[in-house]
Amino acid sequence: MGKPTKIYVCTEGKKCPKRGSKKVFAQLKAEVDQQASSLEVKGCGCLGTCKKGPSLIVTPDKVRYGRVKPEDSAEIVKAHSAGEGPVERLVITKKKKK
Repeated sequence: MGKPTKIYVCTEGKKCPKRGSKKVFAQLKAEVDQQASSLEVKGCGCLGTCKKGPSLIVTPDKVRYGRVKPEDSAEIVKAHSAGEGPVERLVITKKKKK
């Protein structure tokens, strides 16, 4: 059995909370409960993608999502619960430092 899937939402950074990440976090938790999913949703500090916030990362796949809205929560939870892979329209990449 693999590692459990966890969704980390930036709720303590400088920009994501101002852009609605706490609402995204609350909606993700509600969707996990509603869909009886085994996913775990956690708040965290900055994920380094401030310009693309609200942002989150799904582990162990290390999928990064940006510009997430509360209404995207059901789709994200469904995709990762079913092992369907990432929601491509929300996937972002983090630029590597030179």
